[in-house]
Amino acid sequence: ELDIIRMRLRSTIKDTANNISCSERKKLQEKFEHLFSSSTSEDFFVLKEQSRMLVRCMKEIVKRQQERKIPTIIEGVSIVPSVFFQDGKPLEGFEKNVLFINLFLSDKNEHYLRREKRCSEREYTDSKESIHRRVECIRNNKNDILHKETVELSLLVNNVVSIDISHLDEKMVVCRIANIIQNY
Repeated sequence: ELDIIRMRLRSTIKDTANNISCSERKKLQEKFEHLFSSSTSEDFFVLKEQSRMLVRCMKEIVKRQQERKIPTIIEGVSIVPSVFFQDGKPLEGFEKNVLFINLFLSDKNEHYLRREKRCSEREYTDSKESIHRRVECIRNNKNDILHKETVELSLLVNNVVSIDISHLDEKMVVCRIANIIQNY
């Protein structure tokens, strides 16, 4: 879960900030400003910056898991596949046995319904209006851009895929992902 990795990184940065001078603290806070933003409420630029900041951590996780031959799924909305490629080539550490799968909701109404269900299951107190505003923000500022960028990248490389899951239930999504992994 990428949220856990991001939370740990934030914690380390805060601990470091508490042990350095004010001027150094300000520089550190400016450098990692985007890492402390909410990935669900910010725009695509901030999402991409967060992903860039997490590349090193993810690289170490991938390296460790590959050395131990442990299949691993790193899940999170802050993963922007294009950040892990330069000129259509994967960054060092992501060239072998690493697959990026973006899950995309093209159906706006389905997006609303899933977000409402998620809020209900997690006992969030968001109103329907608030949920709809958040979904609109996500769709307009990130979702469509991420999908388009991922599809464009998938035409250049074989380890990036974007799946429209609007009309798939959880079991169908898992089967689709398993099929992609088996055929990779």
